[in-house]
Amino acid sequence: MQTNRLSIFKASFKLAWPISVQNILVTMLGMVDIVMVGHLGDSAVASVGISNRIQFVVLVIVTGLSWAVGVLCAQYFGAGKSEKIRQTIVMSSILGVFTMILISLLSAVFILDFMGLVTKDIDVIEIGASYLLITMPSLIFVCLIVVFESALRSTNQVILPMAFSAAAIILNVVLNYWLINGGLGIEALGVDGAAWATTISRCLHLFALLYFLYHIRHFVLPQKTDFFELNIKSEWVKLVKLVWPMMFGFGLWAVGTFMYQLIYSHMGTRELSVISLLTPIEGVFIATFFGFASACSIIVGQNLGANKFDEAWDIAKLFSITSPIVTLAIGGCLILLQDYIFAPYSSMPQETLELARSIFIIIAFGASIKIYNMIVALGSLRAGGDNNYCLYIDTLALWFISIPLAYYVAFELHLALFWVVLAAFSEEVVKAVLFTWRRNKKYWLKNLS
Repeated sequence: MQTNRLSIFKASFKLAWPISVQNILVTMLGMVDIVMVGHLGDSAVASVGISNRIQFVVLVIVTGLSWAVGVLCAQYFGAGKSEKIRQTIVMSSILGVFTMILISLLSAVFILDFMGLVTKDIDVIEIGASYLLITMPSLIFVCLIVVFESALRSTNQVILPMAFSAAAIILNVVLNYWLINGGLGIEALGVDGAAWATTISRCLHLFALLYFLYHIRHFVLPQKTDFFELNIKSEWVKLVKLVWPMMFGFGLWAVGTFMYQLIYSHMGTRELSVISLLTPIEGVFIATFFGFASACSIIVGQNLGANKFDEAWDIAKLFSITSPIVTLAIGGCLILLQDYIFAPYSSMPQETLELARSIFIIIAFGASIKIYNMIVALGSLRAGGDNNYCLYIDTLALWFISIPLAYYVAFELHLALFWVVLAAFSEEVVKAVLFTWRRNKKYWLKNLS
């Protein structure tokens, strides 16, 4: 049994570390944007934070689509059906691009209204609206990128997505420095420069990835014959039944997190600036373990596709037991290292940094519960297509418990930001209990291929 566990850890680590590295880099890019506009003041930091949070809502919807692609492709790969992988990519790309075009058009019309919901600060609204108008269309590129990356990861190819993502992030950082501060014939664009850097790097990322897949004749790249099968109704039904609860559930959760942003923003610009500063830091911590949730989902999905249900259960249980232990230990280390963590933000006001340090304690330890829920929900339940239950639990914990409680603490009890953030973590406690119960029922042990 010990040898079997060791082999599972080796296989999962081989899959997980490139995914984690990629997600850390992507999350750190949000930190870089905030650090690189930090010298422009609290308004610039708050506007980029709000804009990233609005984009985050859309990106989470895209993540729902990509996770559905990953679930299907992992099971098809386990069942030895490579042609079904390409078919899934084509259909998912069509569905995703249509959704992103619609969202981009709506955002262009209502962008000032969205910003006005979060803050009444005119400078923050104007800067953030300009940032979003430049970056929102680039989410179409992101949608296609994550569909192909999910398919590649599901076939155990995790280095390739990481390499292209790392190159795109480096390009983004270089363009950030150039376009924010100006030089080489380009005037300083400030926050708009960060927006253009993001859009350009996303576009080049997509075309470089597709060109490489075409150049090496990779089997996941769709062929002409794959487009002839788009009229098969049963395949569309299967995809939509799996995708819509994920996209809707992820989107509903993302809108809920945006509601937290509304609560924090109405507490004051400093509170909003603190949350804008801390969100990417928390994201890096969680992104470190996102790769293990992905690895769990891939290995579990491949075993389910091959009808190895006992193996799938053992892997899911092993991941969910070890994740909270490891993350609690790392959380304690982060508390000890917070001087180094906050060093890049030294140019920000001292009052903002002191408030951020107090909230950081909650984030460092509370993230262990978030990561446990991520492992159980994404790595186990959703890997077997148990999406409706996840949707119900996310909705209950977020919309009926956590958001009302955080609002009550902030505006009825008028307590400090520390207690509001602590109230918001009630969502994770409720989800941990209910996700664990559902996992132990084993309803999710299904072959979808």
